[in-house]
Amino acid sequence: MDLQEQTRMQDTYVKIESIIDSIGELGVFPPLVWVYTWDVARTMWTSYMEGEDPDYCTAMDLDEVWERFWVDADKNGFTLEYGVEDLDDAVRDWLVECGAVELYDGDEEEESEDEDE
Repeated sequence: MDLQEQTRMQDTYVKIESIIDSIGELGVFPPLVWVYTWDVARTMWTSYMEGEDPDYCTAMDLDEVWERFWVDADKNGFTLEYGVEDLDDAVRDWLVECGAVELYDGDEEEESEDEDE
């Protein structure tokens, strides 16, 4: 390993240790699940907000989604136990159930445009 790669490795180690310490201080349990799940929820919400998935649209702002995430934490039971695909499905279902995102029905928009004509 050359000096540049060794330096990069050591810098990454220091950053990861810092992240682990910060996660451990969150005051929620299990903290890594909270961090990972919120990252998934935020990433999905952002992609829907930006129109990357035409099947969904956002119905709340991100602060409202965070509040629902916090309030619903006890009943959601998000876990990393069954893998990321199951967690992604659970988070997507939760986003819809809590009203943060909605299935986009393009027909409604087309119908309203037809009525205006």
